[in-house]
Amino acid sequence: MRKTVLVPVLKTLCDAHLAKDGSEQEATDTLTLGARAWDLCGSHAENFGLYLVDALGVPEGAAGEPASMGEQSPVVAECEAEDGSEDVNESEPVRSVMVAGEVPGYDCETAREAVRNLGYEVVGRADDSTVLLILGEGGERNASKLWDASERGIPVMDVRVPGRFKEAVCAGELVGGDLLPAPAKADRSGMSTRERNRVIRVWARQNGWPGLPVQGRVPTNVRHAFELAHRELVQGKAAAA
Repeated sequence: MRKTVLVPVLKTLCDAHLAKDGSEQEATDTLTLGARAWDLCGSHAENFGLYLVDALGVPEGAAGEPASMGEQSPVVAECEAEDGSEDVNESEPVRSVMVAGEVPGYDCETAREAVRNLGYEVVGRADDSTVLLILGEGGERNASKLWDASERGIPVMDVRVPGRFKEAVCAGELVGGDLLPAPAKADRSGMSTRERNRVIRVWARQNGWPGLPVQGRVPTNVRHAFELAHRELVQGKAAAA
């Protein structure tokens, strides 16, 4: 007699999706830094790769830039009729801009390419040429860029309000003058306390605590259960590897 045996298939989930909102997205890539490794979906792998290129430059032997620089930015194309700015004078030193966080409505590379098309260089850490910090969603978690802006007195342009970045690009001028937020406190996972509590609440409602309040302190037993479950998940990934 033939017998059918069902074997469970374990999915590797994107760590960035889990950290952001507790959602599950299958991972396709792995980012490794020393002894640490993170499983990432395609979009997050591309975004984190761009962050590293911004901060460290393109590594030797790489095929080239992460995206073609010859194509016109969709943001610039949309505003082309409104933007009457002239080409940047090549004799002037190139000014640089830091971008902390994500610009609402735009992917990472499109926003940076729009900044480059206005004549700026996008850098990961400030230097003597840096004239502006563009603060996007989640930018308060980038303590190094906030520290650079504070120490050097670099103006801040807060683009967390949808539409503000587009208006600045269309006007052809990036102007600072907004308040610089304090860096968010983060644990060893890189998440702020508020983000971590949100992730724990999502996990708890899906794993036996449906009545957990949406606000207030997360009970200690729920925290311990969450940490135990994720410790076992990490150990399982290590064993599988």
